[in-house]
Amino acid sequence: MKHLSRKVKLTFSISLIVLFVFLIRQLPFGELEGKAEHHFIDIEKQIEKIAVQSERGFTIEKDQDQWAVLDRLEKTNQSVVEQNIVQLQQWSGENVDVKRKDVGLDFPILSIRVDYDDGTHTYLMIGKLDSSGTSFYVGDREQGKIYLVDRSLIESFPFSVQAYLDTSLLPWSASEVETVFIDNGTEEIHLTKNSPYPEQETRTNLTGWLIGAPYQHYHHTTYSLMEGLLQSLQSFQMEELVAERVSDWSEYGLESSQFTIEFVTATDQIKFLIGSPATGQSYFARIEGEDQVFTLSNQLLEAFSYQAKDYHDGYVKLLALDVMSQLSIESDQLVVDIEMNHLNEDTTEFKVDGQLLDESEWRKAYISLAGLKAVGISGKVIDQAPEIVVTSTIIHDQGEKEIALNFVDYSDEHYAVFIDQVSDFLVNKADVEEAIASIVNVLK
Repeated sequence: MKHLSRKVKLTFSISLIVLFVFLIRQLPFGELEGKAEHHFIDIEKQIEKIAVQSERGFTIEKDQDQWAVLDRLEKTNQSVVEQNIVQLQQWSGENVDVKRKDVGLDFPILSIRVDYDDGTHTYLMIGKLDSSGTSFYVGDREQGKIYLVDRSLIESFPFSVQAYLDTSLLPWSASEVETVFIDNGTEEIHLTKNSPYPEQETRTNLTGWLIGAPYQHYHHTTYSLMEGLLQSLQSFQMEELVAERVSDWSEYGLESSQFTIEFVTATDQIKFLIGSPATGQSYFARIEGEDQVFTLSNQLLEAFSYQAKDYHDGYVKLLALDVMSQLSIESDQLVVDIEMNHLNEDTTEFKVDGQLLDESEWRKAYISLAGLKAVGISGKVIDQAPEIVVTSTIIHDQGEKEIALNFVDYSDEHYAVFIDQVSDFLVNKADVEEAIASIVNVLK
């Protein structure tokens, strides 16, 4: 009986297992896994064409294993196309029951058509974001259904033709550019990161770039404009290749350019000539020595379109106190030598005739002298003795260097400031007198 009982129990258990498996097979897969996502692109088929339909639509077509953006002269970036096909194949969504007009799909402003090698196609329309802002409504015309697709999938796919074209103009990285020459028709401007000065002399120059011409000395550059220029350099690309094998430049205003930009590296250089406006947002341009015409956007060119005075940071000669060993001032109002003893990175002693100055007060007074702003260009030869001489002795890796600023009478309102017998700038006499007075007050 015991043996029979065990046999009955075993038979019963097996029957339950068989019944359970049978019932599982009868259930729809979606009831176990959740609602299945619909994948739009058939990965079993070869894609032959992708057409983006929008205000600035375009078509990419395969021809003998090579992708090409139709009606464009630029080379098509093959790897970018392939990468984005893979990304497009990831698109999937959950079917939702909504009306087309309620989710922006009655008259969609953005859609994409994918053609396969067997003559079939997939046509997807992009609608509005859902109320949570996390998914787009996407209509599949062939399925006749609407799906919610994760926002990140849609937004990571480039719908701009520029993303698929090789529009690069520089054969080297922007970081390799050491010098920029700009000729805007009225000024020749020389910007460089190759400093002729010891590092300590340019410690206050935040950009790392200097402006030479049209000035005789190299001066610090303003941070905001140079930041914009360097960002433009990083993205220096054409908008569109307009023509090739050009011999008549007059149609594009390029027969004699009044605006040129030249980039120079340690071993190479490229000069761009800017011509007539192509549209309200771009100009025709070409590379010197080449026969192609392309367009550059106004936004890109803006950073190279300022006057020299705009690139200059405005200061006559801004030196850091922390690199000095001595500062001397000679004028009718004041004759003084200030010695500086740098005890550590945070503490400096300032002495006059062996007497300590209040560090905080002295630094405030020095700012008014070091921060003298240029108010004009010194445009005439002056052969006379200076009224004020400010001499700074800086400590650098090879020793010490004296930098003398000579303030020479220029007019009733201005001094011309000479450095090494050469003057670039004018300063207001009133500003200089105020700076000297601030220092006198600290010395009392």
